[in-house]
Amino acid sequence: MRKVAIPLLLLALALALAQRYFTEEELKRIQEGGKAYAEVFLNQRPDQALCSLHRNRLPAELLPKFMEEQRALIRYPADGKLMGDWRKGGAIFNNLQKANCFSCHYGSPVHLGGDVGPSLEKYSLKRGQSEAIQRYTYEVIYNSWAYFPCTVMYRFGALGGLTPEEIADVVAYLLDPGSDFNTKPAVGSQ
Repeated sequence: MRKVAIPLLLLALALALAQRYFTEEELKRIQEGGKAYAEVFLNQRPDQALCSLHRNRLPAELLPKFMEEQRALIRYPADGKLMGDWRKGGAIFNNLQKANCFSCHYGSPVHLGGDVGPSLEKYSLKRGQSEAIQRYTYEVIYNSWAYFPCTVMYRFGALGGLTPEEIADVVAYLLDPGSDFNTKPAVGSQ
């Protein structure tokens, strides 16, 4: 009896917390989706729940606080360098099991890229390698919501998918003018 009561109590608690974010009709639809669906959907992080509540279009009055909270989540490499080893970064960028960046972004010299995100073809040749560009690129990879609230881009650092050092390696892959990303043509380019 006790083993059944705890999960039911947790589900009831999750539903009570979710009522702050969802209408009665939305809660009914969530519950109709089944227990597993309801648990995943109702146990979102507060920032994700806010994006869900507003259908990924936060009202203007919520944006400054939301973006400030997202920027506060960004952590930097211990050595302070925002550009690491571009060869390691290429292995991360082009790996389906690691970052899988090429699935959404065009520009990889290894794989045909996707078109969900902006093209990154010849990224540094178009943007340069200034400290500001390094910081911007690092921060967007670490936590894209700090710049683009509720975007579909995975928040690699904020959600623990990549370490700060791995993100610095990806930044180097994108920005180092000698990297394959900037010296070889993108797969599918004319």
